[in-house]
Amino acid sequence: MKLLVGISRVLVGVLFIFSGFIKLNDPLGFSYKLQEYFSPEVLGLEFLVPYSLVIAIILVVFELVVGIMILIGYLPKFTVWSLLLMIVFFTFLTFYSAYFNKVTDCGCFGDAIPLTPWQSFIKDVILLIFILILFFNRKLITPVLNPISHRWIIFLSFMLSFWFCYHVLMHLPVLDFRAYKIGNNIPELMEVPEDAQKAVYEYEWTFLHN
Repeated sequence: MKLLVGISRVLVGVLFIFSGFIKLNDPLGFSYKLQEYFSPEVLGLEFLVPYSLVIAIILVVFELVVGIMILIGYLPKFTVWSLLLMIVFFTFLTFYSAYFNKVTDCGCFGDAIPLTPWQSFIKDVILLIFILILFFNRKLITPVLNPISHRWIIFLSFMLSFWFCYHVLMHLPVLDFRAYKIGNNIPELMEVPEDAQKAVYEYEWTFLHN
Protein backbone atom coordinates (compact mmCIF):
# COMPACT_ATOMS: atom_id res chain seq x y z
CA MET A 1 0.00 0.00 0.00
CA LYS A 2 2.88 2.34 0.75
CA LEU A 3 4.20 1.80 -2.80
CA LEU A 4 0.74 2.46 -4.26
CA VAL A 5 0.44 5.66 -2.23
CA GLY A 6 3.86 6.76 -3.46
CA ILE A 7 2.94 6.15 -7.10
CA SER A 8 -0.41 7.91 -6.67
CA ARG A 9 1.30 10.82 -4.96
CA VAL A 10 3.76 11.33 -7.82
CA LEU A 11 1.16 10.94 -10.59
CA VAL A 12 -1.35 13.29 -8.97
CA GLY A 13 1.27 15.86 -8.00
CA VAL A 14 2.94 15.98 -11.41
CA LEU A 15 -0.37 16.15 -13.27
CA PHE A 16 -1.70 18.98 -11.08
CA ILE A 17 1.54 20.93 -11.47
CA PHE A 18 1.57 20.42 -15.23
CA SER A 19 -2.11 21.31 -15.63
CA GLY A 20 -1.76 24.36 -13.38
CA PHE A 21 1.35 25.62 -15.15
CA ILE A 22 -0.13 25.23 -18.64
CA LYS A 23 -3.17 27.30 -17.64
CA LEU A 24 -1.04 29.78 -15.68
CA ASN A 25 0.98 30.30 -18.86
CA ASP A 26 -2.19 31.82 -20.40
CA PRO A 27 -4.54 32.91 -17.58
CA LEU A 28 -6.48 35.18 -19.91
CA GLY A 29 -7.28 32.26 -22.19
CA PHE A 30 -8.43 30.20 -19.22
CA SER A 31 -10.63 33.08 -18.05
CA TYR A 32 -12.39 32.99 -21.44
CA LYS A 33 -13.04 29.29 -20.89
CA LEU A 34 -14.52 30.08 -17.45
CA GLN A 35 -16.75 32.70 -19.04
CA GLU A 36 -18.04 29.97 -21.34
CA TYR A 37 -18.85 27.79 -18.32
CA PHE A 38 -20.49 30.73 -16.52
CA SER A 39 -22.73 31.58 -19.49
CA PRO A 40 -26.54 31.17 -19.22
CA GLU A 41 -26.42 28.26 -21.69
CA VAL A 42 -24.11 26.22 -19.43
CA LEU A 43 -24.15 26.87 -15.66
CA GLY A 44 -26.16 30.08 -15.58
CA LEU A 45 -23.64 31.89 -13.38
CA GLU A 46 -23.27 34.98 -15.53
CA PHE A 47 -22.81 37.19 -12.44
CA LEU A 48 -19.33 35.63 -12.12
CA VAL A 49 -18.24 36.62 -15.65
CA PRO A 50 -16.70 39.97 -14.57
CA TYR A 51 -14.53 38.11 -12.05
CA SER A 52 -13.49 35.29 -14.38
CA LEU A 53 -9.85 36.44 -14.66
CA VAL A 54 -9.41 36.70 -10.89
CA ILE A 55 -11.05 33.30 -10.39
CA ALA A 56 -8.86 31.82 -13.13
CA ILE A 57 -5.65 33.10 -11.51
CA ILE A 58 -6.58 31.94 -8.00
CA LEU A 59 -7.72 28.54 -9.25
CA VAL A 60 -4.63 27.72 -11.34
CA VAL A 61 -2.16 29.00 -8.75
CA PHE A 62 -3.85 26.90 -6.07
CA GLU A 63 -3.91 23.89 -8.41
CA LEU A 64 -0.18 24.20 -9.06
CA VAL A 65 0.78 24.74 -5.43
CA VAL A 66 -1.40 21.85 -4.20
CA GLY A 67 0.46 19.63 -6.65
CA ILE A 68 3.74 20.71 -5.04
CA MET A 69 2.31 20.18 -1.56
CA ILE A 70 1.37 16.56 -2.22
CA LEU A 71 4.82 15.84 -3.69
CA ILE A 72 6.73 17.21 -0.69
CA GLY A 73 4.20 15.94 1.87
CA TYR A 74 3.19 19.30 3.32
CA LEU A 75 -0.04 19.39 5.39
CA PRO A 76 -1.29 15.98 4.13
CA LYS A 77 -4.81 16.29 5.57
CA PHE A 78 -5.45 19.74 4.07
CA THR A 79 -3.80 18.74 0.80
CA VAL A 80 -5.78 15.54 0.18
CA TRP A 81 -9.05 17.27 1.10
CA SER A 82 -8.22 20.06 -1.36
CA LEU A 83 -7.35 17.56 -4.07
CA LEU A 84 -10.54 15.58 -3.46
CA LEU A 85 -12.84 18.61 -3.55
CA MET A 86 -11.18 19.94 -6.68
CA ILE A 87 -11.33 16.65 -8.58
CA VAL A 88 -14.97 16.02 -7.58
CA PHE A 89 -15.86 19.47 -8.91
CA PHE A 90 -13.84 18.98 -12.10
CA THR A 91 -15.34 15.52 -12.67
CA PHE A 92 -18.87 16.89 -12.32
CA LEU A 93 -18.05 19.75 -14.68
CA THR A 94 -16.53 17.56 -17.38
CA PHE A 95 -19.39 15.03 -17.15
CA TYR A 96 -21.95 17.83 -17.39
CA SER A 97 -20.17 19.28 -20.43
CA ALA A 98 -19.82 15.89 -22.10
CA TYR A 99 -23.32 14.55 -21.42
CA PHE A 100 -25.17 17.73 -22.37
CA ASN A 101 -22.61 18.75 -25.04
CA LYS A 102 -22.27 22.21 -23.53
CA VAL A 103 -18.52 22.94 -23.80
CA THR A 104 -16.61 21.15 -26.55
CA ASP A 105 -13.15 21.78 -25.07
CA CYS A 106 -12.78 21.72 -21.28
CA GLY A 107 -9.53 23.74 -21.24
CA CYS A 108 -7.88 21.38 -18.73
CA PHE A 109 -4.52 21.74 -20.47
CA GLY A 110 -5.19 24.98 -22.31
CA ASP A 111 -4.31 25.04 -25.98
CA ALA A 112 -1.32 22.75 -25.42
CA ILE A 113 -3.33 19.49 -25.28
CA PRO A 114 -6.94 19.94 -26.47
CA LEU A 115 -9.24 17.32 -24.96
CA THR A 116 -12.84 16.51 -25.70
CA PRO A 117 -15.25 16.59 -22.72
CA TRP A 118 -15.44 12.77 -22.61
CA GLN A 119 -11.64 12.46 -22.67
CA SER A 120 -11.46 15.00 -19.85
CA PHE A 121 -14.10 13.11 -17.89
CA ILE A 122 -12.19 9.82 -18.20
CA LYS A 123 -9.00 11.58 -17.15
CA ASP A 124 -10.74 13.03 -14.09
CA VAL A 125 -12.21 9.65 -13.11
CA ILE A 126 -8.73 8.07 -13.21
CA LEU A 127 -7.36 10.98 -11.17
CA LEU A 128 -10.23 10.59 -8.70
CA ILE A 129 -9.24 6.95 -8.10
CA PHE A 130 -5.63 7.91 -7.34
CA ILE A 131 -6.76 10.78 -5.09
CA LEU A 132 -9.10 8.47 -3.16
CA ILE A 133 -6.12 6.17 -2.55
CA LEU A 134 -4.26 9.14 -1.09
CA PHE A 135 -7.31 10.29 0.87
CA PHE A 136 -7.86 6.99 2.66
CA ASN A 137 -4.14 6.45 3.26
CA ARG A 138 -3.06 9.99 4.10
CA LYS A 139 -1.17 8.74 7.17
CA LEU A 140 1.29 7.15 4.75
CA ILE A 141 2.06 10.53 3.15
CA THR A 142 5.35 11.45 4.80
CA PRO A 143 7.54 14.53 4.20
CA VAL A 144 10.36 14.10 1.71
CA LEU A 145 12.30 17.12 3.01
CA ASN A 146 12.93 18.80 6.33
CA PRO A 147 9.45 20.00 7.48
CA ILE A 148 10.96 23.38 8.37
CA SER A 149 11.72 24.01 4.70
CA HIS A 150 8.17 23.19 3.56
CA ARG A 151 6.71 26.58 4.44
CA TRP A 152 9.45 28.36 2.51
CA ILE A 153 8.94 26.12 -0.51
CA ILE A 154 5.19 26.78 -0.55
CA PHE A 155 5.69 30.51 0.04
CA LEU A 156 8.15 30.73 -2.84
CA SER A 157 5.81 28.66 -5.01
CA PHE A 158 3.00 31.14 -4.44
CA MET A 159 5.24 34.17 -5.06
CA LEU A 160 6.78 32.73 -8.23
CA SER A 161 3.39 31.66 -9.54
CA PHE A 162 1.89 35.13 -9.09
CA TRP A 163 4.99 36.76 -10.58
CA PHE A 164 4.84 34.45 -13.59
CA CYS A 165 1.13 35.18 -13.99
CA TYR A 166 1.78 38.94 -13.90
CA HIS A 167 4.57 38.54 -16.46
CA VAL A 168 2.46 36.68 -19.03
CA LEU A 169 -0.46 39.06 -18.53
CA MET A 170 1.78 42.07 -19.21
CA HIS A 171 3.49 40.39 -22.16
CA LEU A 172 2.61 37.12 -23.89
CA PRO A 173 2.56 33.45 -22.87
CA VAL A 174 6.09 32.13 -22.48
CA LEU A 175 5.06 28.93 -24.25
CA ASP A 176 2.54 30.08 -26.83
CA PHE A 177 0.25 27.29 -28.02
CA ARG A 178 -2.44 29.62 -29.34
CA ALA A 179 -3.55 29.47 -32.94
CA TYR A 180 -2.92 33.22 -33.30
CA LYS A 181 0.59 33.26 -31.80
CA ILE A 182 3.32 35.40 -33.33
CA GLY A 183 4.60 33.91 -36.57
CA ASN A 184 1.36 32.20 -37.57
CA ASN A 185 -0.41 33.25 -40.75
CA ILE A 186 -3.97 33.78 -39.49
CA PRO A 187 -5.74 34.07 -42.89
CA GLU A 188 -3.94 30.94 -44.08
CA LEU A 189 -4.94 29.00 -40.95
CA MET A 190 -8.56 30.08 -41.44
CA GLU A 191 -8.75 28.51 -44.89
CA VAL A 192 -10.97 25.42 -45.10
CA PRO A 193 -9.11 22.35 -46.45
CA GLU A 194 -10.38 20.94 -49.73
CA ASP A 195 -11.06 17.54 -48.15
CA ALA A 196 -12.96 19.03 -45.19
CA GLN A 197 -16.49 17.83 -44.50
CA LYS A 198 -19.00 19.96 -46.34
CA ALA A 199 -21.48 22.02 -44.38
CA VAL A 200 -25.06 20.76 -44.21
CA TYR A 201 -27.84 23.33 -44.43
CA GLU A 202 -31.38 22.72 -43.23
CA TYR A 203 -34.25 25.09 -43.93
CA GLU A 204 -37.51 25.33 -42.03
CA TRP A 205 -40.54 27.25 -43.30
CA THR A 206 -43.31 28.61 -41.12
CA PHE A 207 -46.60 29.65 -42.75
CA LEU A 208 -49.01 32.00 -41.02
CA HIS A 209 -52.71 31.84 -41.91
CA ASN A 210 -54.95 34.86 -41.34
